[in-house]
Amino acid sequence: MKKRIITLLAAAIMMSSAFYAQGNLEVTDKTAFIFPGKDSGYFYARVENTGSEPVAVGSGKLVLFSENDDILETSDYVTPYPGNLILEPGDYTYISEFLWNSALKNQTVGDVKFSIEGTDRGKQAEKIPCEASFELNGSDSYDNYVYITCTNDSDEIRYGYYLVTAFFDPDGALVYVDKNRYERIGLHPGSTQTTALYIDGDIVDYFESNHIEIGSVDALVYYVSE
Repeated sequence: MKKRIITLLAAAIMMSSAFYAQGNLEVTDKTAFIFPGKDSGYFYARVENTGSEPVAVGSGKLVLFSENDDILETSDYVTPYPGNLILEPGDYTYISEFLWNSALKNQTVGDVKFSIEGTDRGKQAEKIPCEASFELNGSDSYDNYVYITCTNDSDEIRYGYYLVTAFFDPDGALVYVDKNRYERIGLHPGSTQTTALYIDGDIVDYFESNHIEIGSVDALVYYVSE
């Protein structure tokens, strides 16, 4: 059964590459975990356009296996944030998908299969320059944040911008992705704003329980113009 699913995923990747030949979407990093004793967890991924032309990121197909190669979860509609984002050559974005299924309880994720396709319904997004830092004070503290500082270098007020952030361990492996949108806040031309994204205590507790250290943080801020 697992071999059949892997074959179908490989075929989906080939079809996507052929139809959307102007760009090439590649999953350059991925990870998934289940909270101990719970029936929920997260899937994270980094997706990059490694082609020579723009490509819009569509939906992805996810299959999670247990340590015994049993299928724990499948999803045919895993999307980035914002959805249908157009990536220029060399650009990348992140995906965060909440997992919730009774079959996940008391399980440990083994293999993770994920493929993603392009779409012809792309959204043009402007990247707002930004920098990121983080503060982790432990699962017993409420002061666990990612701070994203962005500057509007355009001549218009930017409303409804999207924020995406990612943590990496000291070896550069992806371990966390978060996202948010501030629809009614306007970023004025030439102005700088710092936003604090709260990191849930369950996430920090998972880091501590599994001895996951944070080596670096990345952030992306998008303004969707159409």
